[in-house]
Amino acid sequence: MLPSKYRLKKRSSFARVELQGNISQFPSFGMGTIERKDLEPTLFGFVISTKISKLAVTRNKIKRILSDAVRVNYESIKPGYDVVFLVKPIAAKKESGVLTSEVMQALQKTNLLK
Repeated sequence: MLPSKYRLKKRSSFARVELQGNISQFPSFGMGTIERKDLEPTLFGFVISTKISKLAVTRNKIKRILSDAVRVNYESIKPGYDVVFLVKPIAAKKESGVLTSEVMQALQKTNLLK
């Protein structure tokens, strides 16, 4: 799991990324990014609605997979961004390895890797 100090917590932060950020679409999720223009660590948030699955177990599993993919690669991520993953229903049917590789591809395509 991604440590708490690297997670978005406030509703206003999520809203700012969704309204003012750049949204990139990938097969299993949309990824909103906004540059804060500071040298603070990049913060991540995950939005997984009940439309994805009615079961909290499934939603939490997806969140853990995405969060862990970010945690493993955190050292190679540029500082100064807020990032929100907006999960699509197809993610519930994919294996963890596929989701992890999609996160890496998303980070590369949005130029968040150093």
